[in-house]
Amino acid sequence: MNFHYREQGSVAVKSNEDRIEFSDDYDVIVVGLGTAGAISAITAANKGLRVLGLERLNSMGGAGTNGAIVGYYYGSQGGLFESIDEEARELEGIGYTKSRGVNAEVKKYVLERRAIDAGVSVLYECVLIGVYMEGTSVHGVRWIGPNGARQASCRILIDATGDADVCAILGAEMYASGRQLDGKMQPFSQPVIAIRNQLVSPFYCDHGYVDQTSQEDLTRAIIQSACIFKHLPDQFNESMKFLKLAPQLGIREGRFILGEEQVTFADVVADRQSAEPLFYAYSNVDNHAKDIAFESELQQDWAVAASLWGLTVSVPIPLGALVPKGFDNVLVAGRSLAIDHDLAACVRMKRDMQKCGEAAALIAYLALDHRIPVRHVPYDQLRPLLLENGCLRPSNHVGMKDGMSVGEDNTNQKVSWLTSFELIKEGLGGDKSGVAIWSARRLGSAIHGTLKEWLSQTTADQQNLRKNLAFALALHGDEAAIPILRECVRERDPYVPKTSRKYNQVRGYAAIYLLGKLGDVEIVPELLRIMQQREQFINQSTDVEFINHNDEYFFQYFSFSLMALIRIADRHPGIRVQLLETVVPLVEDPDFSILVTMKPSKDMNYDMADTIRNIVSKTAASWESKVGNARSAP
Repeated sequence: MNFHYREQGSVAVKSNEDRIEFSDDYDVIVVGLGTAGAISAITAANKGLRVLGLERLNSMGGAGTNGAIVGYYYGSQGGLFESIDEEARELEGIGYTKSRGVNAEVKKYVLERRAIDAGVSVLYECVLIGVYMEGTSVHGVRWIGPNGARQASCRILIDATGDADVCAILGAEMYASGRQLDGKMQPFSQPVIAIRNQLVSPFYCDHGYVDQTSQEDLTRAIIQSACIFKHLPDQFNESMKFLKLAPQLGIREGRFILGEEQVTFADVVADRQSAEPLFYAYSNVDNHAKDIAFESELQQDWAVAASLWGLTVSVPIPLGALVPKGFDNVLVAGRSLAIDHDLAACVRMKRDMQKCGEAAALIAYLALDHRIPVRHVPYDQLRPLLLENGCLRPSNHVGMKDGMSVGEDNTNQKVSWLTSFELIKEGLGGDKSGVAIWSARRLGSAIHGTLKEWLSQTTADQQNLRKNLAFALALHGDEAAIPILRECVRERDPYVPKTSRKYNQVRGYAAIYLLGKLGDVEIVPELLRIMQQREQFINQSTDVEFINHNDEYFFQYFSFSLMALIRIADRHPGIRVQLLETVVPLVEDPDFSILVTMKPSKDMNYDMADTIRNIVSKTAASWESKVGNARSAP
């Protein structure tokens, strides 16, 4: 019998079984002891399993410790991590410097003590370099550390690297990373740790974009983010003293596995939900990017046409989303589980990723106990274990909420999609029209005729109702919306709805998105004018976090116009030459630059010029390829 050996950067190697000398044998090896992996290793050991944890850094906890993200932004309650956080808070009170949120240094200590007490063998500063396989099963791993290269056997392998690094070595199939248009993932952040009013107070700002699977790009991002001026003010004072930069970047997105069951944003909005959840992820679709014009149509329908960025949703995560497709004894814990780019902005919160680690360990425990592949673990036996610590808490399945916190609007109330036509009409006439717009989209043909009838009956003083009806009809694909949408564009309609707590989108450029979706060729000259009239765009947005200055305001009009033109030209190939003759010289000008601010800063700017150039170049090449293919066709 032979083992097959896969090494990082290699696709195949073979080794005879009797020539492998494993240094030790484990039930479970967890690679990566970060947000999910630390909890996974502790949970597995608490169930009596022999566990090895490999970590490339020198402490546990990942984003919640080394990454200095010490608070929680959404995510659902329950799970082993809560007792760990509570222990950290208790210890902080006996001599440690007080911290906002969970004290990162204390949490490192608690995680390590819990791991050692449970019997986890922890190895720091170790990097996985290879995996031994037999068929679809992993039998051991090879890593390099201070003692050189070593190897150990395992019965189950948990990939908690955050970027599916182990699965990549295995040759597991990956779901498309990043957005479809250009593969770009969400911005990363670099937290700063300071003493502010006698409290350790980490705070962050997004610093740009990185492909962390590229060694060169990751190194560039680490160096550039460490040198940003905001970290080094002209002088320090007693109210805020700089301590250090977090030693780990705040990376929000990476690879996603192709799992035995994939959970996508399209599933969520269509109410396709698992009846056998491991836990409930909970957040809004918290995309930090300002270039939302380059995201999927579904995300733009949600966040641009309906301004639903702030609406929170609970998402049941099934067992199959933690299992790389085709493998018997491999699990993923953390943000590289089987989701898609759109949903990743929701399913990545620290609370939920800690529960993901706990769930993976419990799956491993039952799979070993029953001697079955991890995908075959019976849910009726897994569910009681998930319920024990609150990893699975049915009350967490809250559906949708408006996303407002008590401090913002004294709400955060449950939201239901509207089915009453009269309530939809009332919502379309108000300032918080998003739920009504999306409810009309969900009802489809059942309400389509009524929407058109209402539109024919609107009066001059019902501008909100009239324009929101056009938005709703556009999401139905109805060209009856086009005249009103053109009007919104030509008057640069500055109206901003109030559906979300922030990231509401300006009606003028939201209308551009919808005209592109409808393929309106008549608006093309107007869109080309927009792209050449930067000086005419004065910031009219009232959403100060999404748009902070004139250049950023113009970028929204520019980017939405560009993508609308591309969509229109996809339907009307005859205008492609005209578009390229206008757009290419504009964006290829060496002085071309459009700045956007990085969340949540009001003065940290990022130039979107290269992103735009790449999209234009890719589009031109695609169109030319189609022309070439047409010419060569028989």
